[in-house]
Amino acid sequence: KLRSVEQETKFRIENTSTFGNWKINFGANLDYSQYTNTTFQRVYIDEGRTFDYHTYLGMWRWGIFGTINYATTDERFTASLGVRTDANNFSSGMKGMGDQLSPRLSLSYRLTDGLYLSGNAGLYYQLPPYTGLGFKDNNGAWVNKYLRYMSVSQESLGLSWHPGNTFELSAEGFYKQYDKIPFSIADGIPLACKGNDYGVIGNEALSSTAQGRAYGIEILMKWLIAKKLNLASSFTLFKSEYRNNKQSEYIASAWDNRYIFNMSGTYNFPHNWSLGMKISCIGGAPYTPYDVEKSSLVTAWNAQGRPYYDYTKYNTGRLPAFGQLDVRVDKTFYLKRCMLGFYIDLQNVTNSKFKQPDNLMSTGVIENPSAPMAEQRYKMKYITQKSGTLMPTLGITFEY
Repeated sequence: KLRSVEQETKFRIENTSTFGNWKINFGANLDYSQYTNTTFQRVYIDEGRTFDYHTYLGMWRWGIFGTINYATTDERFTASLGVRTDANNFSSGMKGMGDQLSPRLSLSYRLTDGLYLSGNAGLYYQLPPYTGLGFKDNNGAWVNKYLRYMSVSQESLGLSWHPGNTFELSAEGFYKQYDKIPFSIADGIPLACKGNDYGVIGNEALSSTAQGRAYGIEILMKWLIAKKLNLASSFTLFKSEYRNNKQSEYIASAWDNRYIFNMSGTYNFPHNWSLGMKISCIGGAPYTPYDVEKSSLVTAWNAQGRPYYDYTKYNTGRLPAFGQLDVRVDKTFYLKRCMLGFYIDLQNVTNSKFKQPDNLMSTGVIENPSAPMAEQRYKMKYITQKSGTLMPTLGITFEY
């Protein structure tokens, strides 16, 4: 049972001034956050436990910020330098504005006509989730008073080529470093690695020790031929990893698909016929196997009604890659004052199947009913999870 409300009241003052090629922006903000939570939750760690608590969290947050932008008269060179800092009164560890000082710099330079070199670097801070900040034990004590602001440093460098108004090609490399990410003490993994699971995230004992990184390259291409072709594609090759602390080894995060590819385009034929296609491909995501021994325990299954992951084997499995092809054909009739169109849309022409890890379920049958309650186990079964089918659509459009 869970009932929570998040409410924020914000006050912001800001000034922007322009002096020739310079533009200066600065300001301050004062926010008041209210978070209420009534929770009744059964969990199983080493034994069955129940959390039953009510939270009211009122927190002041404040910050100051400023940005200086510069552009040459011919806009060949542009630069932006900014800084902001934030703090709040949740705990003494978050009150110091100097601890959350976040500078950022962005530069762009036109090397030749149509060719641009750009780069940026910055440091950013963000509050942990309210579910973690507002978590209490059954005695009403705040459990996560020692959490800190999460931080991410981000750098990128890229080239962009615009030889004309009909074509664009760009490539950008990026690197992100995450620090002070909330770490689940019970499960032994960073909280960010639970993002693809169902349920409430963060209402547990946490520590700000986890780290992460993501790096890769992204290539974008656009090609336009007026009244003929409209083509756009993107390809991202990357790695996403987390570790429990500075002494641990990096392991693949839940978002480490390794690559993503998308291409979509439309070609216009004579007599108002058009053909559109979209290709989407994504690498297989890692997954964590279930802890069958723990999940089959009657006391453990009854606490949550779902299986438990074996976090000692976190993301040691990997799903197969997935690709999909969509096709659409349009025929348009232009009448005196209106337009009438007919189309057929075929999604997933290749009838590809998106595979998820097989789901572990209890059959409800106890294998050893004569054993002590703490040792009784359900008979378990796996349910295959696959989705994806050919989806045809016929449609009519009318515009007046």
